[in-house]
Amino acid sequence: MNARDSFNTVGVVLEIFAMTTKFVREAVEDVPESRMTEQPGAVVNHPAWTLAHLNAYAGMLLSMLDDPGAPTSQTELERFGYGSTPVADLTVYPTKSELLTLFTGRHARLAVVVSEKHAEYFPRLSPEQFRPFSPTIGHVAIILLTAHVGHHLGQLRQWRRAAGI
Repeated sequence: MNARDSFNTVGVVLEIFAMTTKFVREAVEDVPESRMTEQPGAVVNHPAWTLAHLNAYAGMLLSMLDDPGAPTSQTELERFGYGSTPVADLTVYPTKSELLTLFTGRHARLAVVVSEKHAEYFPRLSPEQFRPFSPTIGHVAIILLTAHVGHHLGQLRQWRRAAGI
């Protein structure tokens, strides 16, 4: 066996996922509840929408992996998924505490489920709407576990700077 044979790619992906989800929590923890939907300057993706968005996609991936704890409705994706518009109204979003609790729990669950099911599920075809750019569940999963969280972490950091935090 050589080093290449023993390299755990999914383990590395999950380490990156853990790191970026920790950074997202840290980027939001000190934001006052009253400012969670603030849109300073041209920065539109505020912390409430960002957490709701990341929660929706974590739920979607749990659903693709047939996790029994996955959300059973598409409501989150309809409200906070791709193409949704962040609004400054606090009442549109769960509270900061609820968003962070769901974020922490759902992302921890996602890491466990991916670790357990990747070998079986990653080679499977992705849902039809994702196939043009992500032909397999593995493609979708790796994008959501790495690039997607990191992309929105960068937006949170920009938001913080624009908000003077």
